[in-house]
Amino acid sequence: MIMASVEGTKNYISNFSDIKSKVLGKTGFEVSICGFGGYRIDDGIPQHQNALEKALLSGINLIDTSSNYFDGGSEFLVGKVLNKLVAENKINRENVIVVSKGGYLQGSNLKLGMEREQSGKPFSDVVKCTQDLWHCISPDFLENQITLSLKRLNLNKIDVYLLHNPEYFLTYSIISDPERREREYYRRIKEAFIHLESEVKRGRISCYGISSNTFAEKETKQNFTSLERVISIANEISENNHFAVVQFPMNLIENGGMTILNQHYQTKTFLQIAGENNLGVLVNRPLNAISKNKLIRLADYPVTEDRNDNEIFSLMDDLSKQESNLIEKYINYMGLSASEKKNVTDCISLSAILKSNYRKFDNPGNFSEIKSTILIPRANFAINEIGKSYPDDQNVVRALRNFAVTTNILLDSIFSNLAKNKNLENEKFHLAINKFANSEQQKLSLSQKAILLINSVPEVTTTLVGMKSVNYVDDVLKSIKSEVITNFADYWHNNGISIQ
Repeated sequence: MIMASVEGTKNYISNFSDIKSKVLGKTGFEVSICGFGGYRIDDGIPQHQNALEKALLSGINLIDTSSNYFDGGSEFLVGKVLNKLVAENKINRENVIVVSKGGYLQGSNLKLGMEREQSGKPFSDVVKCTQDLWHCISPDFLENQITLSLKRLNLNKIDVYLLHNPEYFLTYSIISDPERREREYYRRIKEAFIHLESEVKRGRISCYGISSNTFAEKETKQNFTSLERVISIANEISENNHFAVVQFPMNLIENGGMTILNQHYQTKTFLQIAGENNLGVLVNRPLNAISKNKLIRLADYPVTEDRNDNEIFSLMDDLSKQESNLIEKYINYMGLSASEKKNVTDCISLSAILKSNYRKFDNPGNFSEIKSTILIPRANFAINEIGKSYPDDQNVVRALRNFAVTTNILLDSIFSNLAKNKNLENEKFHLAINKFANSEQQKLSLSQKAILLINSVPEVTTTLVGMKSVNYVDDVLKSIKSEVITNFADYWHNNGISIQ
C-alpha cells in the first residue's frame, strides 16, 4: 500500500486493546485519540526519532506535520521513521495516517518565493505578512508544496492535506472594505479546494481540509473562518468532495469550540457543525494556551530540589567564586588570543547571567529551554577548552568537576523553584477538573487531565500532542488509556470560561 487505508488502520488499532480510537469523520480511518504532533521535531535529533518510533509502535497511528515545521525537518523525520519501520516489517504504510499542511513561506520556502518573484514568475496571490513571513494558498503554490512534501516524506501519497492557517490573508490583506476582503478570502479558499480535488484525482493526496486558529473565534473577529461557508464551498465544487478534516486549537483556557456560538445564525458551535457534517476534527495546542498574548503551559513540572531564594543566591555566590578562580588561575594563562580568552571567560561566567536575570525567570518551560540551548552549551564549551589546555593537571580536573556539579545543582534549583510556583498555580485547574473526574482520573497529571478532557468530547477525533521524547510518549499513553470523563460538557460550560 502507498497510503493509509480504512482496513489497515482498523487492523492496526485492533492490536492495541488499551488504545482508544475514533473514526476520522468521512475518511473512515480508525485513528488513536491522540496523535503525534510534529511541530517541534526535527530530522537528525535522535530523541525525536526515538519518540516517534515509540509512539507508532505503541498504537498511536496519526502523525501531524507541516512543510514549515523546522523548515521541512519535521517532514524529513516523519518520512525517515515511517519508511524505516515499514522496511523492518514493524508496521505497514496502510496502518498510519500522515497529515501535512501548506501555506507558509518561511526559510527555504520564502527564499524560493523571492527567487520566483525576481525571475518574473511569482506564485499567485501571495500575502506578504512581514519581511520574514509570506503566506499563500494559490493552486500553483499548493502544487509546488505537495511535490516538496512528498519528496521530504518519501511517500507516494499524503493521506490528509490541510491549508495551513489561511486566515493570514484576513489579518494582513491590504483590502480595507470588510465585505470585499471576506469575498476574496473565500474565493481563494474555493480556488485552493478546486486544486486539491485535482490532487485527489491525481493520486497525490487522499483528502483535504483546513487547519485554522480562528474556526472557534467569535464571528465578529476580522480573521474569523466560518466552517459553514467552507463546507458550502466544498459542496459547490462537488457533492462528492473530499473536504474531510479540520484542525483548530483547543485547551482548558481556549474553549471556543465548545462554548462560542458562531455558526448557523449564532445558534451552534464550530464542533457541532463539524460533527453534523461528519468531519474529522484534530485539536492542536492542547497544552499550550494563549491568553491575553501570554503563553500558558498546561502541565505539571517535576521538583527535584527544594531551595529558597536565599539559598539559591548563596549557590550563585559560590559559583561566582569558582568562576573567578578558574579565570585567574587557568584561563588567563592558556595562551589564547584576546578574543579567544574573552570567549572562554564569557562562557564560564554563568553566575552573573543568572543573578541579573533571576527575577525575570517566570516559567519553568522557558527556563528549561534557556538552560538546554544557552547555559549548558556555554558551560560545556568552557569546560572543554580549559580541559584541553590542562589535560594532566588534577587541580584543574577537580576545579572543573566542582564547577560542573555546582552549576547543575544551581540550574536544577532555579528550575525547581519555578516549577513549584507553577504547580501551585495549576491547582485551580486540578480542582476544576476533579469535580467531574473519578478517583482514578483525579490522580493524573495536569497534562494528562487536559488531554483526557478534550478526548472526552465526542466531536473531537484526535488530540495532537507534541512528543519530543519517549517520556512524553509515555505520559500521553497514560491519558489515552484512561476512561473518558462522561460529564465533560459540564466542565466546559461551567468552569472553562471562568478559569481564564
